[in-house]
Amino acid sequence: MDLNILSLLPEILAKIFPDIPWKQLINIKLSSRKFNYVTENYLRYMQKPKIDEIGFFNDYTHNDGIGRIRVTYKILITGANGFEDISDLKEFFLLPSEIDKLHSFFQKVDLTSLCDVDTSLDNHSEVIRIFSDYYHNPCRIGFLCVTVRNCGKDVNNTLSFLRKIQNVERLMLDLHFPHINIPRDFIIPVRNSLKMLDICEDNDTAFINPRMIKYIVENNPNLCHYRFELDNFETYKMVIETVVKEELSRSYNGCFHRGISLFLGISSGEVLSE
Repeated sequence: MDLNILSLLPEILAKIFPDIPWKQLINIKLSSRKFNYVTENYLRYMQKPKIDEIGFFNDYTHNDGIGRIRVTYKILITGANGFEDISDLKEFFLLPSEIDKLHSFFQKVDLTSLCDVDTSLDNHSEVIRIFSDYYHNPCRIGFLCVTVRNCGKDVNNTLSFLRKIQNVERLMLDLHFPHINIPRDFIIPVRNSLKMLDICEDNDTAFINPRMIKYIVENNPNLCHYRFELDNFETYKMVIETVVKEELSRSYNGCFHRGISLFLGISSGEVLSE
């Protein structure tokens, strides 16, 4: 692109930029201050980069000994020929005191094409809370993983996000809420999309309840892979009974049963598989 285009008035550029593929806009950004001015002041007109994959992790690799939040993402790129591609992995780091800067990041990107979400946090569940404010279930997520530790005092940050999950194919939860009272009627409202469910809870975490399991099995006819890793035998018993009962109540083309994969891991190291 001829960079002389930047000599136009900002109001005109704001109308032109949305029609330019993001990959080409990046080249302009690298070479012009005016680009930044236009995108900051006319953000509502701009074509935002579509995020395909995003992750939030603890990071302890910096030499100053201060832990950070690592944010990774990939951008969905649509070429001039209409073919879609995925960018290389990009990342940035935030100090705990800078977590609110995530608002600025999410305001400048488009989350409607998300395919993968991976969250693994030790403390700092406010990252999940902020992400949840911008996550609106616009499309089916292929893989969603939530791992949280030492976030018991802020458990509602995680629960509020899980209440929004509706359209996911593979859901993996690794939750550590020791001695926290989770509402016994709590459910994850995922419907007609789930194919794999993987839940791990330990240290006296009591997240799973009968209503949740019944709802998930009942409302996801393609769900056939279950994996549970728990440390409470009574919870295992409830899960098995609920899954089997709901599966047997189905009818598939006149046949009242089908093959499912049910993996049960025990914190002592024993494994039951059926």
